[in-house]
Amino acid sequence: MATPSEPQSSMARRTMLAALGAGGLTLTAAAGAGAAERSAVPAAGPTMRALLAFDFCLTTTVDQLRAETAPQANYLYYVADAGKEGVFKHDPADTTSADDTGLVLVSTNGKRFKRVFSRDEVRVTWFGATGDGSTDDHDRIQAAIDAVSQLGGGTVYFPAGTYIVSPKTNERRIRLRSKVNLRGEGDNSVLKVKDNAGDYWVILGGFWGEDIVRDVSISHLKIDQNVAANTSCFINGPATQPGRDATGDLWWRQFCIGLFNYDNIEVDHVTFAPTCGVNSVVINNYQCRNARISNCVFDFVKAKGDRNYDNSAIYVNGVAHTITGNRFRAAVEEMAFGAMETHGAQSVVSNNISDGYITGVNAQSSEYGGDIADMTITGNTFSNAAHGIQLWPRKDRPVRNVTIAGNTVSLANKTHNRSGMMGIGTFPGEFMPDTSPFENIVITGNTVLYQEEFEQREVLWEQYAFGIGLMRANDMTNVVIADNVIKNPPLTGIVIGNREKKGTSTNVAVTGNVITNPGHYPAKAERFRAGILVQSAVFGARITDNTIIDTYAQAKGLYAIRANEAEGSYAHVVIRDNLVRSKQGGLWLDLAPGIETDEVRERIAFTPSFPPQSGTFDAGDLLWVTGEVSGPAAPVGYRVLGSGTAGTLTGVTGTGTAGTAKLTVNDAAALRVGQVIVIATGNQVRRIVQIGGTTVRLDRNLDAAASASAVGFAAPRFAPFATVDA
Repeated sequence: MATPSEPQSSMARRTMLAALGAGGLTLTAAAGAGAAERSAVPAAGPTMRALLAFDFCLTTTVDQLRAETAPQANYLYYVADAGKEGVFKHDPADTTSADDTGLVLVSTNGKRFKRVFSRDEVRVTWFGATGDGSTDDHDRIQAAIDAVSQLGGGTVYFPAGTYIVSPKTNERRIRLRSKVNLRGEGDNSVLKVKDNAGDYWVILGGFWGEDIVRDVSISHLKIDQNVAANTSCFINGPATQPGRDATGDLWWRQFCIGLFNYDNIEVDHVTFAPTCGVNSVVINNYQCRNARISNCVFDFVKAKGDRNYDNSAIYVNGVAHTITGNRFRAAVEEMAFGAMETHGAQSVVSNNISDGYITGVNAQSSEYGGDIADMTITGNTFSNAAHGIQLWPRKDRPVRNVTIAGNTVSLANKTHNRSGMMGIGTFPGEFMPDTSPFENIVITGNTVLYQEEFEQREVLWEQYAFGIGLMRANDMTNVVIADNVIKNPPLTGIVIGNREKKGTSTNVAVTGNVITNPGHYPAKAERFRAGILVQSAVFGARITDNTIIDTYAQAKGLYAIRANEAEGSYAHVVIRDNLVRSKQGGLWLDLAPGIETDEVRERIAFTPSFPPQSGTFDAGDLLWVTGEVSGPAAPVGYRVLGSGTAGTLTGVTGTGTAGTAKLTVNDAAALRVGQVIVIATGNQVRRIVQIGGTTVRLDRNLDAAASASAVGFAAPRFAPFATVDA
């Protein structure tokens, strides 16, 4: 029997078995009873009993094994190279397998040595990956994935270390294979992009049009895009970067994980830090299904590129996908646009936390999918955002069957200083003017908190500044907005419809919401300073049992509820039983004729003597005198013919501009909402509808300008209708 070449040394069976574990081979207890072990040999690997039947186990190196020309049939070879440790055996039946450096080694005269391993896990270091933070391990990682793919699947395992990868434009990336998982030791196993990698499409993944990738899990890894050390890239846009192809150059996207033809993909417990690409994870094909991104961490740092390049940490398009338990972090100045973007049907976005991202989640119907959306967005927390949750349709595909519940949204609207700000609502139609409808939308139990804003900005799209709103020019049917808490919305608390008066809202319920300090921002268009704003065509709506509060010492809001006839048409609309409170002046309830509202106040009043000394009386009221009356045919009852306020108002002057409904007074202490006043200049009679500080809102515009004009009460006009006989 030929003797193996020196300098190999023999190893006793007991020592060999101990070494097997150190080399990445774990023999299960069942192995001793004849269970098959995993092997690079196509047939079933050896059992424990079979291994014990071998005569010797010899220590060697990869180089020595490749130089072995006369292997013994009953020898095992223990490779001792650091990171590549493990047991190999000669396979005399194989004359064709290629040397892949990890599972198959081929000697100089064509002998094939196969690694023996017992579990569905292959170490990337077996293929020469060093994880030393300086050596480029890109090709070695690819070799490990390809080798496991050839075995029919399994897991490529990354021991603790920093593995340098070198993606490049559309030329170079690590290709994922079906049924091949990647797993590491959490943040201790790092895939790091090399210094100055320049532009690249993706680190792990593929391109459009490639074969489908199925059944892949990527877990317990960290991906470091090495943002600060990549000064030769430029994200977002061929059109903005000289020397680039403005029509077809897309290879600057810098995705971390990207798949465009997929089924059953999981990304779990992966840290992306720092991450900078247009998407960190993009799983995008409307025809595909089953994507799960969970328990990941995203720390966004802006790369070299356009200041406002578009980005979302997670972008998923397809059917049946879940995004759960992830954390997103970014400093406001980094311009992290979106934490999550989801397209398609049957999506669940739950229990995620973002801090500093401009938008928490964008949820859109599929461009080419079916007629359902079936979206559930629950239990998320979005802090220091400008927009919490945005919905929008795509082309002729509706947003249908959506539940948004139990989310907490805290907006740093003043800090971000974006042109729009919203807690939960529809994406502005000016940017994507798709006209497909919204149907079966439930928004309930959410909390939205704003920073207060008392100074007018240079740029603010006031129609896109609201707590909760469905305001696109689309039809909306079966909408429930209930039991939400909205605090300090600078403009509108809740809005239905749009200023263009396009689309019809049908079957709408806005109930049980608490809105505090709406409309305190000095808006250019005062219609948006409302607790609840209803616009466009509305057919069937119930706005009831909401609480709208202004807590400022001098009222800053303007309207409690506005449904003005100039801004929409209203049929079968009920607005009643809402609680409106303010410390000063009240909030204006501006409702179009025909809206069913609270029962008219009691139309009968009483006074101990006539004429009354105080109180406001409206035409049609009845006034009864409760004190003694004397004289023949003395009246005891009066009908109010002209509305007015009884009593005397002295020392009050007002200034206002013709064509406006505002009057600035020197002293508002004696004024109340509902009183009828007369402005001496032009003898203008107006009713007070709101008071904020010394600014008095009137029910109609002034016909003539007033400058420090005397203001008094306009007396009501009475006519007797009952007498006492002499």
